[in-house]
Amino acid sequence: MVARTVSLLLNRNMGILKPKIVVVPLGDVDFMLVNRLATDIGPVFNCSVDILKGMKMPVEAQNVIRDQYYAIVILSKLERVKANSREKVIGVCEEDLYLPDENSILGYADILSGTAVVSLFQLRHEFYGLPEDEAKVYPRLYKEAMHQTAHLFNLSECRNPKCVNYYSQLMLDIDNKGGKFCDICRRQLTGHI
Repeated sequence: MVARTVSLLLNRNMGILKPKIVVVPLGDVDFMLVNRLATDIGPVFNCSVDILKGMKMPVEAQNVIRDQYYAIVILSKLERVKANSREKVIGVCEEDLYLPDENSILGYADILSGTAVVSLFQLRHEFYGLPEDEAKVYPRLYKEAMHQTAHLFNLSECRNPKCVNYYSQLMLDIDNKGGKFCDICRRQLTGHI
């Protein structure tokens, strides 16, 4: 009887501790893109999604010499908005991001802090000196956010170039990969949620 009561309490409490995704607009980012992203990723990860009021880009993350923002500092700021350890926080910004060992990055996730950031900077055609193509921006943002969120759920990068969790080194890779997880990643994800 005691074991059954403990089991019922644990099952009831597990609902409280179900993961939640929190999307945070950073700086001057298009809220329509953020809203659409929040709407689309929740069902994939079987989580509720909240959009927090926008935050300013952390001044201490800015490297004026490089004219970029240090992703690790941004993640430490995003970690402060977490209500509990089960929340996964994703920041979306327009600014160019970097890590010490990489000149520029599209996004970055830290599984230990449960935070990630995705930048629209290189996802836009303007970065490549091409005329803007708004129709390509959201699919690229979605795929990169899905990839970074997958890291937060403890998935490693996929080797299937059609899987949304494939590590994209080139914009062509992002454009060519699908918007869904392959069967292997989907099974792994189910085990982590």
